[in-house]
Amino acid sequence: MERNGAGKVKIRLSKSLSAGEKEAVASRREVVKRGLAKLGISADVNKMPNIAVLGSGGALRAMFALYGTLVELKKNNILDCITYLAGVSGSTWCMSSIYKFEDWPQKIETLEKLQIEKLAENKWNVKEGTGAVADAADEENYSLTDFWSYLIVHQLLTELDGAELSTHTVPAEKGQTPYPIYAAVDKNTYHKQYEGTWFEFTPHEVGVPGLGAYVDLRYFGSVFENGRLKEEKQERNVCYMQGLWGSALGSEREIYESIKDSLGLFPNQDRTRGGSEETWDFQVVSTFYQAYQCVVELHLRVVDGKEVDAIFDRLEKLLNTPKTKKSYEMVRRMRQTWPSSDATKRKNDCIGLGKALESDFGVLDKILGKPLKAIKEQVVDKVVDKPIEAIKDNKVVDTIVNKPKETIKDKLVKPMEVVKDKVVDKPLEVIKGKTTDKVVDKPKEGIKNGSQEISSGRKEAGQLDPKGKPPSEEPTGAANIGYSVLRFVNVVRKTYSCLLTWTWGTVNNFLYKCSAVNAPALTEEPVLSLIDAGLAINTAYPLILHPERNVKLILSFDYSAGDPFETLKKTVDYCKTNRIPFPRIDEKELNETENPRDCYIFRGDNGVTVMHFPLFNKVNCPGKIKEYNDQFSTFKRNYTREETEKLIMAAKKNVVNVRQKIVEEIKRTMGSQKA
Repeated sequence: MERNGAGKVKIRLSKSLSAGEKEAVASRREVVKRGLAKLGISADVNKMPNIAVLGSGGALRAMFALYGTLVELKKNNILDCITYLAGVSGSTWCMSSIYKFEDWPQKIETLEKLQIEKLAENKWNVKEGTGAVADAADEENYSLTDFWSYLIVHQLLTELDGAELSTHTVPAEKGQTPYPIYAAVDKNTYHKQYEGTWFEFTPHEVGVPGLGAYVDLRYFGSVFENGRLKEEKQERNVCYMQGLWGSALGSEREIYESIKDSLGLFPNQDRTRGGSEETWDFQVVSTFYQAYQCVVELHLRVVDGKEVDAIFDRLEKLLNTPKTKKSYEMVRRMRQTWPSSDATKRKNDCIGLGKALESDFGVLDKILGKPLKAIKEQVVDKVVDKPIEAIKDNKVVDTIVNKPKETIKDKLVKPMEVVKDKVVDKPLEVIKGKTTDKVVDKPKEGIKNGSQEISSGRKEAGQLDPKGKPPSEEPTGAANIGYSVLRFVNVVRKTYSCLLTWTWGTVNNFLYKCSAVNAPALTEEPVLSLIDAGLAINTAYPLILHPERNVKLILSFDYSAGDPFETLKKTVDYCKTNRIPFPRIDEKELNETENPRDCYIFRGDNGVTVMHFPLFNKVNCPGKIKEYNDQFSTFKRNYTREETEKLIMAAKKNVVNVRQKIVEEIKRTMGSQKA
């Protein structure tokens, strides 16, 4: 697909592989042939079937385990025999990190060690993360995925990868690496086991193999209608994709707590006290923040059934003011009907209360004076007299509003304030058009009042710490508004609204109104909602079983929590529903859930063989399976170096212990004898 602009770019409607994937697989064949030769296996490069490695979901546990697995596969001369590497959830974090390096198979052991060191140090850029979330909240399709990606996943991986996935095409096309496939599913249909719910992401395309509909990866997120590009949007970065692929790390409650705590990472918000105190009121913002937290907490109580009286008490206390009469009355009515309401009505009432809060507080209009876009144009242009895009590119906003952490003091500065003494000592109107150079070029000690503080610690729920001096009085209300405060309130408003509606992965739908695709559940909606594929099946079998991929041997490394055979059971059901050939599974073998073996082999009539490897088993951790599962839970967010090495060692032992069985199955699959 050529990048020709609106109207000329089309989606690809075909069940065949993309040209880029075909080229990559063809280039890989020579590498695979040499790899097979090292194992004493000969094969016709034009006829040999493909081998795939699958890495399951499992958060950081899966990411570390896949590192260990790949290291040992390389050491045992098996990695070079692999054509495809497909991942779900945590495994995609490992994959997207290593595919930045064209020759990662040659340096995988070094990359593993670097990853261990990086996560052990546990250092990440809070300012970069909060800024990315605030930028995302300015966009129309903001969802919890944006917040999760730029703050939670960023913190877990200690990196915000701003590159695009399309930059990973070079090593794949050269055949230096297995061809990568990342998985997600449609939030609204995955539970139906509908073949069109699985989305695959490769360095070339995003698509739905079950429907034969694909879009060039560079246009994922752009606006399409009836298969044609209408409006091009910026390509999503890898960090966002990592959050899209890996978001189901815990229960709804655990995810909410993580998001709530991470809101405390945003800069301390400033209390503005101008002459009339009407333009900005810190207490109003604080009340809005706390009230919305209570509404989301109330929403969660619908799920867990805990007591709600204390929450209603707090809401009534917060909202019993003349300005919040509508919200207050709604809380009173909800309290009366709550005991007799069913779960659906309670949830809908919580969503309605969230909307009432926004109406009463007038989040962007009444409190902040003007809508966000108007504030952007007026406030920021007052400082630098440039459009916002130019400001971001030139780092002016960072320089004026968000000074690097080492320059932070206990004071805040409004972006529209006059910067005094060493820079200028004149009203803003006098310096308009000249502020940028003087502020940017001036050393940090020349800017009084410091800059916005970013705390890496956590605040108690609902607490905003008012600090800093009042701004100098300006003639317009908008000019007195802290732009960073505005962005924070916008993040709160959108994030809590998404929590109430559980909105994830919203992105413009490239299948919208596409008459050639028979899938009304997808084509009728202008926006897709994509989530972690692990919620459907925690391994990417539906993608790797695409018939044109010609995969005849699947090495499935299962890092899932709970039942070590759940992925197999769900895949059997999925394939039966969608009439996809899959090996017959002996139910008796799937009863060893508490004490599984290290390797299970299932051969199909169609020539497909599945080798299934539970991460913790009676061979690599005899008598300690439960201990390992408890220590390395999927929602474990902090690993010491010792824990990481222990986990990786278990994954490596798996490969070492089953190496001979893998080689035998490769020989069997290739239908050859020793050379």
